[in-house]
Amino acid sequence: MSFKVNTMASVETTILSIIFMVFLGYILKQVDLLKETDVDVLNKIVINVALPAMVFITVYKTDFFILQHMATMPLVGIILGFCCGIAMYLFFTLKKYPEKKKWALILPASVGNTGFFGFPLTLGIFGSEGLIRAIFYDISTLIMFLSLSAILIFKFGGKIEDSLKSLFKFPSLWALILGILLNFLNISIGEILDVSINYLAAATIPLIMISLGLSLQFKGIKEDITSTSLVAFVKLIISPFLAFFVLGFLGFSNLEYSVGIIEASVPCSMLMLVLAIDNDLDYKLTANCILISTIFSLITIPLIMGFL
Repeated sequence: MSFKVNTMASVETTILSIIFMVFLGYILKQVDLLKETDVDVLNKIVINVALPAMVFITVYKTDFFILQHMATMPLVGIILGFCCGIAMYLFFTLKKYPEKKKWALILPASVGNTGFFGFPLTLGIFGSEGLIRAIFYDISTLIMFLSLSAILIFKFGGKIEDSLKSLFKFPSLWALILGILLNFLNISIGEILDVSINYLAAATIPLIMISLGLSLQFKGIKEDITSTSLVAFVKLIISPFLAFFVLGFLGFSNLEYSVGIIEASVPCSMLMLVLAIDNDLDYKLTANCILISTIFSLITIPLIMGFL
């Protein structure tokens, strides 16, 4: 019982901290201290430097015995992603949505913001032990990204080479592999590199949240509000509901179970906006799904955590 009370207190603190940092970014944009164009710079720093540093140092310092038990974590995200994606495909097909509009909605329903949103949550609530499990769960996002890329290429005539390049150029993937390798071989990186990477890792979450605040765009949110709200509902409510059963069926318990529920509850992935733009879909719909789901996740996630 004490675990649940402490966890709920941590959830409230973490959520409020996230809200504060997100709206700090939004306010900085409103007073012209930062501009919306600065999002690209911040995201480049996060994706190429800070986030890989956090992934590497977390995996590198985790007991290798624990790492061996994390191999099936991505399976949860893959199962949930395909279930939600297929459900939305069937629904919007029955509603006879145009193909590019339909897929612009399927993408955000299929993949959650397990890295940019899930990492701060799990780190704030469960510390580094929760974060390592979230990192392995996040592998499902890379797999879903590649799978959806292949589907869109088949449908709209893109190039598989471009998707493979995007995947294999993703720095966090190599940080994960390098961290596991050095951990397994018990190779020391030295005190200076250790401290430097920790400093870079500490910058990840504030930069992510401020960048998210800079990205907030409330204009045009009323367009297609019914379809985008449905996608948000599927991602924030249906996905975690299914996760209760999937995690139990796969035999997860304790911390893995709790982290799995949190990661299944996060809003739509910002990475899907890249796919929508690259494939010339109705990307404004994708952006609205991300925005609506992000706003309402600040309400739904604490409620869902109350059932753990």
